[in-house]
Amino acid sequence: MLMKRHPANPILSRNPDQIWEAGSVLNGTVIRDADGVIHMLYRATNGVSFGTAGEYVSSIGIAESTDGVHFVRRAKPLIVPDQPYEVGLGCEDPRVVYLDGEYYIYYTAVEGTPPDIKVRIALATSPDLRTVTKHGVVGPKGAPSKAATLFPEPIGGKYLWFFTWCSDTPGAAVLHAWFDDLAAVRTPPPGHIATVIEDYDNTAVLIPGDRAELIKRRVRRGPELGAPPIRTDAGWLLFYSNGDSEDEPEWQVSAALLDLDEPWRVIAKTPGPLLTPEADHELAGVMNRVTFPSGALVIDGTVHLYYGSGDQGVCLATCELGELVEYLARHPVKGDGPWVA
Repeated sequence: MLMKRHPANPILSRNPDQIWEAGSVLNGTVIRDADGVIHMLYRATNGVSFGTAGEYVSSIGIAESTDGVHFVRRAKPLIVPDQPYEVGLGCEDPRVVYLDGEYYIYYTAVEGTPPDIKVRIALATSPDLRTVTKHGVVGPKGAPSKAATLFPEPIGGKYLWFFTWCSDTPGAAVLHAWFDDLAAVRTPPPGHIATVIEDYDNTAVLIPGDRAELIKRRVRRGPELGAPPIRTDAGWLLFYSNGDSEDEPEWQVSAALLDLDEPWRVIAKTPGPLLTPEADHELAGVMNRVTFPSGALVIDGTVHLYYGSGDQGVCLATCELGELVEYLARHPVKGDGPWVA
């Protein structure tokens, strides 16, 4: 087994003393600043049952660490649902990268209450992870979409963005889009994302398969973007949640290696999941059978993968970067894509 669970899991759990995170904490994403401090942004829910319409809500909290294991959380959330497009179920599942002096934080904004909800990608930026500026919904308007991230550096002078389209459906797929500059990232040109979706055959990176394959594999949910990509000498390392073909829903962790110069091209991927629900807190929780990848760092040659367990805690699994890259290299993919996750 490449990935080893940390013995202290979950490394971050709900805090019953804080109303906004008394229900659960999950899906932490991480970034290390110039001083070596690791910041984790995570989803937190209040202590209200999910089925309580209009009262259950998610916010985005933040915690700091110097070793990637022990985190000290702040008393107040970093992002709270205070805009019309967030009012309902709130702000979920952040991803963060740092570019040109700003942190770019993508998160899922859920407007409304079940069954009438809008699940969309929103963006906030911050110079210091203390004050934030919200830029509104920046993803698709007409289909449920979530799990988005920029690449942490320009590619050929432009900015590459991955996002999950039609999330939590059999047709879910990871697509990519380009932006000429960071102003366009913050305010996508009218029609830009719609054009990306229309050009699906060329913009899709990971797909669940064609209709016949979906039926054959009994796919319930297509792939979903996990952690922001990590640059390695062999390619961009991307963790994701692979398509779900189980009779009962299950969230697993897989990995792919993307071409360094053409990161929309998958050059290798794990033949099966690296991590599946096994521990009690992964098998049963707010949501059962969940190991969902949401953040990753390389610390002294060791990959630290942060994942949500049972939608109730943030957990950590590790492996040696060299071993994982070598394993991926033994499983190259063929063709020009898009690639079935």
